[in-house]
Amino acid sequence: MNYRAILFDFDGVLCNGQYYDKYYLSNYPGVHEWIQENIFGNNELVQKWMRNQISSIEINKIISENTGNEFNCLNEIFQESIRKMSIEIEINELAESLKLTGRKIGIVTDNMDVFTQITVPNHKLNSLFDVIINSASYGILKRENCGKLYDIALAALSTDIKNSLLIDDSELTINMYKEKGGYGFLYKNFAELKSFLQL
Repeated sequence: MNYRAILFDFDGVLCNGQYYDKYYLSNYPGVHEWIQENIFGNNELVQKWMRNQISSIEINKIISENTGNEFNCLNEIFQESIRKMSIEIEINELAESLKLTGRKIGIVTDNMDVFTQITVPNHKLNSLFDVIINSASYGILKRENCGKLYDIALAALSTDIKNSLLIDDSELTINMYKEKGGYGFLYKNFAELKSFLQL
């Protein structure tokens, strides 16, 4: 394993949590279902959210107006569900061990404004990862502009793409990264990743 830099996706690799987890909406009948169908089921809206073309505050106002629930309560539930999202322990420990070997590690994620505002400081991700690139901070998604977000991450790590590995659960993203000249691993489970890295 000669990679000098290893980039991780967040959702689906480092974390499998869910915004607006059903548990936190147990006192709001039908709201979880409405959110899943009308927010997360609306791919165009979600992509606008991940480009920061619409904010989490605006999303919560949409939910409030359409479900008849008080905005402040919904916003508090939303933020609490984010704070309670847990990082996959095995992947986190793997990242720590890779960093100890002298490799540079980073996160490149299609995510919302609250990832930078809440998730990163809440889990102290900046203390572990050398660079964190969130689509909402740049206004583009990972596969847009020929994968420019990866170029930004690798420049920050002073690493050429040919010496890097991307770990992501999206086959389309992995294929794009390989076309750019990097190595990729399609993440399905930790055991396969550990075997691939020969750890």
